[in-house]
Amino acid sequence: MTTAQTPAIEALAEQLVDAMAATPGAHAGLRPCHAKGLVCRGTFTGGPGCRTLCRAAHFSGAMVQAIIRFSDGSGDPNAHDGQPNVRGMAVKFHLSDHAATDIVAISVEGFAARTGEAFLEFVRARAIDPATGLSSPSRVDAFLTSHPAAKAFVGRVLSRPAPVSYAQSFYYATHAFKFMSADGVGRFGQYRWRPEAGEKYFAIHPASNQEPDFLRKELETRLAEGPASFVLEAQMANPDDPLDDVTAIWPEGRQIIELGRLEVTEISPTGEEDERSLSFDPSKLTDGIEPPVDPLFAPRARAYAISFARRTAQGRIPEA
Repeated sequence: MTTAQTPAIEALAEQLVDAMAATPGAHAGLRPCHAKGLVCRGTFTGGPGCRTLCRAAHFSGAMVQAIIRFSDGSGDPNAHDGQPNVRGMAVKFHLSDHAATDIVAISVEGFAARTGEAFLEFVRARAIDPATGLSSPSRVDAFLTSHPAAKAFVGRVLSRPAPVSYAQSFYYATHAFKFMSADGVGRFGQYRWRPEAGEKYFAIHPASNQEPDFLRKELETRLAEGPASFVLEAQMANPDDPLDDVTAIWPEGRQIIELGRLEVTEISPTGEEDERSLSFDPSKLTDGIEPPVDPLFAPRARAYAISFARRTAQGRIPEA
């Protein structure tokens, strides 16, 4: 199940990928953001009772195989793990009919822009000036001043210290999806991954004194002792919660439904090839999960596909 596209969305998505490729740190042939990643393997088991919310196959209670990619938000594959930034957690669930469905989440709640057009403005504000080889702080400041939600989002990113482990951070999916029960009842909710080991972060400055790849090394050590686990939760919308604004953060106190448990069991032994060949797409849905109604979702999802196709064309990954 994918989201329908229009020529306008296609054009906007192309512009988004072009603009992200011009941001500081981006490398040709790699993801324009979240370029530094770590691919892992694991399993997911749907929780008891979640079928009353959603009939999707991976929530049936049977164990399914999963591929997990942790990442840094930068386009620089050599970024230091301690820098203030968004971290990512993307999960691909392998279903019994050789299909797959994905959840793409980040370590900060909300998002920088409500629409694809506003997000394009944000990305362009951060672009490198060809004349100087640098981005323009004044251009970024001007955008943030005129877009309070983006300013608040960037503030959350910069104030959030680096996690001591990929396995000790919350991760939030940006959009509200519609979960359909077996009897056809639909309810909107937002995914989030809760780390069973609890959240733990560095103070802002000491993290820069760690090794550049300390998050990978920490996870290697952790997994040698046993799986790293997360609980997949759905924060359910109240009738007055905005479903069409990804910059809005729903208040705490909303109903939380546990959808299942993910065990990250190993770093993929084929990680280098996985990095070249894998694509995680928030619009890769399955029966029982319907697309969000917000205006950012379609251009964002299409941008993922365009970015993947470009990496394929540039020879960094084989044709699927």
